[in-house]
Amino acid sequence: MEKTTIQEINTDNQLQEKSHAAKFWQNPAVWLTCTFISILLWGTAFPVVKKGYELFQIQSGTDNQIASLLLFAGLRFTLAGILTIIFTAIVEKCNPFPKTAQQWGAAFLLAIPQTILQYALFFIGLAHTSGTIGSILAGTASFMTIILASFFYKDEKLTKYVILGCVLGFTGIVIVDFQRGDNISFNWLGDGFMLLSSLASAFATILSKKLTNYFHPRLLSGWNFFLGGSILIIFGKIFGGTVNAINAKAWLILFYLAFLSAMAFGLWTTMLKYHEVSKLSVFKSLIPVIGALGSAIILKENILQPRLIIALILVALGIFLVNYKKTSK
Repeated sequence: MEKTTIQEINTDNQLQEKSHAAKFWQNPAVWLTCTFISILLWGTAFPVVKKGYELFQIQSGTDNQIASLLLFAGLRFTLAGILTIIFTAIVEKCNPFPKTAQQWGAAFLLAIPQTILQYALFFIGLAHTSGTIGSILAGTASFMTIILASFFYKDEKLTKYVILGCVLGFTGIVIVDFQRGDNISFNWLGDGFMLLSSLASAFATILSKKLTNYFHPRLLSGWNFFLGGSILIIFGKIFGGTVNAINAKAWLILFYLAFLSAMAFGLWTTMLKYHEVSKLSVFKSLIPVIGALGSAIILKENILQPRLIIALILVALGIFLVNYKKTSK
């Protein structure tokens, strides 16, 4: 009888802890702040990654360029994984290692679309297009995620507002990518890989929401980074990739990229545990705006172009319309 009572008390305590956690992460001030921190960090990644190519002497046209890009991506995400795992272990005073084969499997499964595929495609694609164009193309991930979510979750429906918002968002992408001067221009190695990276990101978002049922959200991010990053390093080295830092600034940039991944994905994965996919993913449409501004400041790219301004307005309208269906219930 006493044993049963203790078990019931422990169960009640666990339920209360989960309830407190849910209330905290569902607080509008908390989830909106965390969401915008993630978006801000992701937006700065585009110009900083391209700056990293320069400082690590990863030059276009060389025989080992793609292998070097994979190596650079692998170093970033392996370090990001280590930072995430250590931070979680210290803050939450827990054993950070996966406890079951199911948890190891969840981390590896997520690593395939989120780290290996998404960022192999991302690093190669961004090397063959501008930071501004790359950031705007990456914005398609939010709309792809919303469309995919409607097939996987009953509460994620494609209303007329969502459809119109997605149409406007994709129209903005078409304008910025295909109307370069008087000719239609589409570079598969650059633009195509960025779009495929966005598709991998959308699948990863859907998968991540499911896998947080089996694994701590931040540890799931950390281990998928570490495993995926390690695999990218192995492939990069096998095919002759090299990274040669010009100065200490190069290593600072690598550390910043690892930090932003650890922070942004850690917060984002936690948000996915407590919120609908479309509710969060629509905010990813702001990434192109931040990426474009960052490219103008860091890379000195010209963003004051009519097609770019029109595209950003269309994406902003898409954000409003997809959010409108949430408040109109």
